[in-house]
Amino acid sequence: MSAHLTAKQNAFALGIVGGIPATTAYRQAYDADGMKPESVWVESCRLATNPKVALRVSELRAEQEEERRMLRLSHAEAVLERLEHEALEAKTDSTRVRALELIGRHLGMFTDKVEITTQERSVEMIEQEIRDRLVRFGFVNVD
Repeated sequence: MSAHLTAKQNAFALGIVGGIPATTAYRQAYDADGMKPESVWVESCRLATNPKVALRVSELRAEQEEERRMLRLSHAEAVLERLEHEALEAKTDSTRVRALELIGRHLGMFTDKVEITTQERSVEMIEQEIRDRLVRFGFVNVD
């Protein structure tokens, strides 16, 4: 725990990061039984903007994100291991080829390439192209 928070401040930060509203986190961390709702709101806002508490919330969110990232990597590894197994051991050719295709896609081997070419066109050329398309699609009759 950084910034020397009290246990109540840390509990409040944990509640915020846990996704509960600040007023609820305040009520859970502090004795707010006799407080008016408006007072709880003011105190929870004050606590949420306390630099030490805000820093702790930021740290906890960063830890949460790192845990999610590690979990995604772990799942990705498990899926790739299973695909490798299928690519080598599957009973049918189509299953082996599909597993290899999915591995290749994961590795970025099969990306669609789109070539974009540009050419200089005048306003008149663009207007004529639009007119031609409107005629072609039946929006304008040719007289």
